[in-house]
Amino acid sequence: MSKSNKDLTHGNPLKLLTAFYLPMLIGNIVQQFYSMADSIIIGQFVGQGPFAAIGATMPVLNIMIVVIIGFTMGISICTARYVGAKDTEKVRDIVGTTFLIASVLASALMVLGILFAKPVLQLIHTPEDILEDARIYLVFNFATCIGPIAYNMFSNILRSTGDSRHPLAALIISSVLNILLDLLFVIVFHWGVAGVAIATGISQIISAIYCIWVLCYKSNEYWCRRKNLGFHKDIVRDILKFGMPVAASRLFTSLGAVYIQSLINSFGSTVVAGYTAASKLDQLGLYSLISIGSAISTYSGQNIGARKPDRVRQGIRASWVLCIAASAVFGGLLFFGGGYLVRLFIAGDQTETISIAVSFLRVVAPFYLIGGGMYIYMEAMRGLGEVVIPMAGSFTELIAKVAAAFVLSRQLSYQKLWFAWPIGWILSFVLLAVYYYFFLWKKPRLQSVSLPEQTPSPGE
Repeated sequence: MSKSNKDLTHGNPLKLLTAFYLPMLIGNIVQQFYSMADSIIIGQFVGQGPFAAIGATMPVLNIMIVVIIGFTMGISICTARYVGAKDTEKVRDIVGTTFLIASVLASALMVLGILFAKPVLQLIHTPEDILEDARIYLVFNFATCIGPIAYNMFSNILRSTGDSRHPLAALIISSVLNILLDLLFVIVFHWGVAGVAIATGISQIISAIYCIWVLCYKSNEYWCRRKNLGFHKDIVRDILKFGMPVAASRLFTSLGAVYIQSLINSFGSTVVAGYTAASKLDQLGLYSLISIGSAISTYSGQNIGARKPDRVRQGIRASWVLCIAASAVFGGLLFFGGGYLVRLFIAGDQTETISIAVSFLRVVAPFYLIGGGMYIYMEAMRGLGEVVIPMAGSFTELIAKVAAAFVLSRQLSYQKLWFAWPIGWILSFVLLAVYYYFFLWKKPRLQSVSLPEQTPSPGE
């Protein structure tokens, strides 16, 4: 195992998770910053209308993203297990299979996205004054979807081997390139929302190429040989087994987000712009928590592959320490400083739009600890190979959130609508926590005695 690939089956869980989590956290923050850069440049140099148009496309783009995440999660869990079991040949089979999955998935999403962009936007009641910009932004994103597909799949293979540094480097490269291209395409070439979408597509393709290069030359023991390239039936079966429930649950969650976006759209483009600005910052906070979930998923996968369930429990306790710290820092920042931060996207004289954005942040930020706990239990169980309960947790969050949004939107007040987010988190968290503490560890396959801890070598 190369120096970049961490073995998470030995050593102090908190130290290991912190060292593994921080590069992912920085990577997700960088990713959010370059996503925010798109919106900042559009909002400051093009106008509030195109800015709102980008925001209106987010739930639709999330449908594409969750399909990618579903396959990615299946690939990630399978890789972590075989890395933990020291089965290098199976990891190579996963890499070979991933190449073909990425190609087929990109082709399908590109065709569907380009054909159905406008009808879907009309279906969710996108305001007419921003419809064309929203359509253009969607079409260009789907046309370059091979970038995010390949990046997510191969960067997560690297993370599952314990390497969170090179995916971070890929994001930094991609982010710097994206910002430079944004400035070129929007300010110099005046391409508007199309320029932002093209810049994002190019930068993500470059980051995907970098991750593939790292696998080939830096983590060569896991690089696929000619015999590994193909649809290996057992690998595809396991990827679908672990990934499709994630894809299905997140797909329904995204469809719920589309419905909620349609409720927000009904309040007009000013509310859409305010919500878009707030959601950009909210994503920054949520990804600090999602990164903890990703870390504990890889940690759980490696340790259950090494037959060390006791270390999984230790890791989940350690992940709560990270969750408390992250929710305090990011929740506090958005709750108290959100009014200043939203001005990155919105001109200072747009006081009504700023007020709308702040009202959202003041409602959701105090509940980050509950949301983080939800991600910890959900992703840890997925790393252990659990399928049904994490899916049930996702559906609980979705149904509660959509139902609450429907009821609260009937009050003709967008401020009340924001409470749908914490309601979904709370109910999902309760379901997952109850299962984790009272049922999960009673399963025979998780009651096996852990293997003795091995003394780390001096180089570890």
